Amino acid sequence: MSMVQLELDEKDKESFSEMQQGMNQARQELAMVDGNMRKVATERREAELILAELSGMGPDTAAYKQCGKMFIQSPIDQLKGSLTTKAERCQKDHDALSEKRKHVTEAAGKLQEDFQAFIKEHLYTQEKS
Repeated sequence: MSMVQLELDEKDKESFSEMQQGMNQARQELAMVDGNMRKVATERREAELILAELSGMGPDTAAYKQCGKMFIQSPIDQLKGSLTTKAERCQKDHDALSEKRKHVTEAAGKLQEDFQAFIKEHLYTQEKS
């Protein structure tokens, strides 16, 4: 059975610690982007579902928009327009977040490769008695 150890001087220990911190930050940023993507997708889906329900209603139908705890009567065409705008904005936000996720994933992969190279470079294997 072999035991794996790393031979590190003070400078290498500092580099090792910085790499670990960088990897943790990349994971946190990726989790944050994923959460934001889920939130935006939910908002878009909600706007599209409400818009689908409103599409079958005539222009003379009484419609209300929530404003805090109140509901304010609004023309149905205005509600449809704001929901369409919201769905489009959410789609753009989702696309931007997808691009950001791609870049964060690439950066995390590069950090992981650098970390693995650092480990291989400083690896010291000792046979256990």
